[in-house]
Amino acid sequence: MKSLLTLFILTASLFSAWPDTTINSTNCHAWGANIGWMDCSGDTTNGAVVNDYCCSGYIYAANIGWICLGSGSPTNCIRHQNQAASDFGVNNDSFGNLGGYAWGANIGWVAFETNGAPSINLDTGEFSGYVWSANCGWISLSNTSASVQTDHILSGPLSTNGLPIPWLFTYFGTTNIDPNSDPAGSGMSVGADYEAGLTPTDSNSVFCITAGSFVSGGTNTQLTWTSVMTRRYYIMKSTNLAWPWTDSGLGMISPDGARTTRTFEDVSAPQCFYTVRVVRPLP
Repeated sequence: MKSLLTLFILTASLFSAWPDTTINSTNCHAWGANIGWMDCSGDTTNGAVVNDYCCSGYIYAANIGWICLGSGSPTNCIRHQNQAASDFGVNNDSFGNLGGYAWGANIGWVAFETNGAPSINLDTGEFSGYVWSANCGWISLSNTSASVQTDHILSGPLSTNGLPIPWLFTYFGTTNIDPNSDPAGSGMSVGADYEAGLTPTDSNSVFCITAGSFVSGGTNTQLTWTSVMTRRYYIMKSTNLAWPWTDSGLGMISPDGARTTRTFEDVSAPQCFYTVRVVRPLP
């Protein structure tokens, strides 16, 4: 007989410092017909850095020099407004869609705009779409010869409480928040809300298994849980409540929407416990 275990949230690793670049050392080249190859890893110490809210660092092209992806920290502490030279940059909407402006001293503004639909696949880190330069034309982020891929998407700069500053300002307008508190009364701490991609000010925003069905012998086991599109999931199992838990065999699961359901087969056992692990994409 299979029994159901309430979800555990496994804390993901957070980055406290920027790396030299998050871009893959092999898959790092964009292409512009009028300017040639562009290396998004820069010189490996000054390359592009991607986080949940915006990008930073530089892209290098032999024919046009360096392109800056952001002027520094956004003035609102969340994303660049792109309304002044002191606050420009490329933003990530946390779903992988990129927007905003980069700047090259030799070519001017480079627009990450709607027609080009530049984006990042949250499962693979691969870029797609195009960016536009009035002086250089379209620049492809992925083509048959090469592509750009980020190995990681960082959480953003961290506050002293260990949570990302942009996330705290988005929901609270300040970083003066106790990560162990539960201001919404949802039964989950602010820190757990962040890990699960929830809204910490909404008591109805929770992470839990909502349904399960189990067939004797381990065939056709099915779980349904609450999910968000900015997170990824693993179904973990154990024949007892002791670690280690092992993967169900499904591997990383991309969410279906507000609810995610997966069916899988399992080996016959006197009992089996299940939990769903939540992780940030490409941590």
